[in-house]
Amino acid sequence: MARRPVSDEMLGKIDIFLEQVYPESVKLADAIVAAGLDTKSQLRGFETLVNATTRFSEIINYIKNQAGKEKKKAGGAGGWAKVAPALLDQLSSLEQEAHRIGAGDPGAVLDLKLRLARGWAKQVVAHYLYGSALRRASHETK
Repeated sequence: MARRPVSDEMLGKIDIFLEQVYPESVKLADAIVAAGLDTKSQLRGFETLVNATTRFSEIINYIKNQAGKEKKKAGGAGGWAKVAPALLDQLSSLEQEAHRIGAGDPGAVLDLKLRLARGWAKQVVAHYLYGSALRRASHETK
């Protein structure tokens, strides 16, 4: 199946949708900060995967793998296990939107899913880095 070029109209719909889900991306990033993922390199690794992959399912599999391989920390699940359901829910919403925009063209839908995921990952990671910096700064002033 060859990928189809994405039209300017479709690109505009991607931008509009990403703006609409921005508040949810911010909430998710805040939850990731609160979950205490070990380092920013974990989220950067996630963003790198999202930008490099040619398959949307690789993104889903990465999240499930990260959550599944974590050892339980004292008192509960690790960071990935805490945020994986929310990450997967937001990816599901991106996938639904790609199908809506792509109107059943499998090549276009795949490209749209990846474009939506890349824009979404940028939003989440940027706010995660910002939130982490604020959290560190507040701890340093105490």
